[in-house]
Amino acid sequence: MIEQKLSVQFEDLDQQNESYIVGMWSFLVFGFVELFAHKCLYFNRVLRFCGRTMKVYGRRFNIFLALAAAAVLAGGCQTDKKKGDISAMRVHLQANKNTVGSTVPVTLLRSNPVSVTIAHDPILTEANLVTAQVIETPGGFAIEVQFDQTSSLMLEQYSSANPGLHFVIFGQWGETAADGRWLAAPLITRRIPNGKLAFTPDITRDQSDRFVSGLNNVAKKVKKGIFK
Repeated sequence: MIEQKLSVQFEDLDQQNESYIVGMWSFLVFGFVELFAHKCLYFNRVLRFCGRTMKVYGRRFNIFLALAAAAVLAGGCQTDKKKGDISAMRVHLQANKNTVGSTVPVTLLRSNPVSVTIAHDPILTEANLVTAQVIETPGGFAIEVQFDQTSSLMLEQYSSANPGLHFVIFGQWGETAADGRWLAAPLITRRIPNGKLAFTPDITRDQSDRFVSGLNNVAKKVKKGIFK
């Protein structure tokens, strides 16, 4: 069962990165196309979700536009790439018999692949983040993200209502298909009241550092009001 294979994941700290422009532009444009798609959503050539029109919130719309512009500008100067990194994150909920809307099967954990069916639409994204960090854990490391106030309430509600299911997390930190994958599926064991979600990612420490750096760059833009 997936609960057994993924039980090592945890949901909060208390328990436990062709060319740059082409790749990044493809991801950003595909996010923009969500607004008008009637058939499919492509996520940087890694995911393909088909079947119905996506609902996209205003903040995500503006973020995709702004990040697209940033990617174009980056083509002229890439001397400080880490500083200009941008990452994306999608948090989905594992589907069950009560799931409303379409679902899709995904595979994660490359060393011991596990298939899990998730709700088609993410419940949280990088647009909802305040900060992200790599944290030390016994025998390794994990990624911890802190959501904003409104999204923290959503996280609390979803975790409270779905014990025994998993949050399934996708991350993108670079311009190629290899720079994005399903990262983790932390088991929901209790209500998460503090807006923090921590998970052990299926990527290296260097990739985690790049992923976190890109998430924090997006969060800073949101905080400054560049993305609204």
